[in-house]
Amino acid sequence: MWFIVDDQMADDRRIRRLPLATVGLWVKLCVIHSKGISMQAKDPAAYPGYFDKLDLKDAGGTMKQLQQLIDMGLMEEHGGGWRPVYAEGICKEPKTLTEEQREARRKAGSKGGRRKAANQKAKQPSSNLLANSQANGEQNGSETGSETSSNLLEDSQAKTWHKTDTDADIPSPTPPASISKQTDTPDAGFDRFAEAYPGSVGLKGRKTEAEARALYAAIAGNPVELGRLQTALRRYKHAVNDGQIRTGHIPRLNTWLRDQWETWAPEPISPPPIHKHTWNCEHVHQLMDPHEDEYDHTGSLRNGNPSEWWKACQACAEELNQQQTSKEKQ
Repeated sequence: MWFIVDDQMADDRRIRRLPLATVGLWVKLCVIHSKGISMQAKDPAAYPGYFDKLDLKDAGGTMKQLQQLIDMGLMEEHGGGWRPVYAEGICKEPKTLTEEQREARRKAGSKGGRRKAANQKAKQPSSNLLANSQANGEQNGSETGSETSSNLLEDSQAKTWHKTDTDADIPSPTPPASISKQTDTPDAGFDRFAEAYPGSVGLKGRKTEAEARALYAAIAGNPVELGRLQTALRRYKHAVNDGQIRTGHIPRLNTWLRDQWETWAPEPISPPPIHKHTWNCEHVHQLMDPHEDEYDHTGSLRNGNPSEWWKACQACAEELNQQQTSKEKQ
């Protein structure tokens, strides 16, 4: 995926008002986000859709610079972090191709390449066609010495023109039988994760590799935790590539999964608190206010003698709470 900068970007007043270092940070953050979106198209857990404070630090930026970008309308808060705002005259939103579109482009490129080769072959001089035909005949053993040069030339030209005029008989390339598409099984997920890890995993089947596989499976069972793990690996690789962690200090994968990965992961997002209905909450009022005149309001809850209106509202709140509990169990 490409991060596309408009050719009028340098003349835009929003860019001209920013320090040069902040503009450079904006470019780096936009590239990080575009790369993450590209990874997300292949693996939704690889990127949460925004960059966070650690990504900002890895890019060499500060919160002051980020605030400058937000004030200029070039960044916005999203999820647990921030993402670029694609503004007219500055940058354009990148396009993510689906797997079907990628495959269609690959086939179109392959078909165009075959057609170009056929056209070039059709334009060769007769002497080259004759030489190629004779060479093919000697290699395959399909031509005999009794055939004349004119027949060889005619056969070669006929084959070439046939390929030039139609693509119906040109076979599409098929992948080798040994190459199989990756599946989303836990083992395949671990293999891809282990391949991306910058350190050692250990010999397959040995204790360290088996422990790492079991730890990964326990984490990957929860989609939320798997997303945090993927982010933690991405951050850890950044730190290794930037030299923050020496190569000799990288632990084996089982040790990292057991003791260190959570220190590199974003904070878990706590679920929103569940609303508990009370006799005076807005949901009860929406249901009961149209019938308020049907109940007696005399009484005092403080004195232990609640009114009929309070009892009806309280019963409504309890019924709403029971319905909510039933939905959560389902």
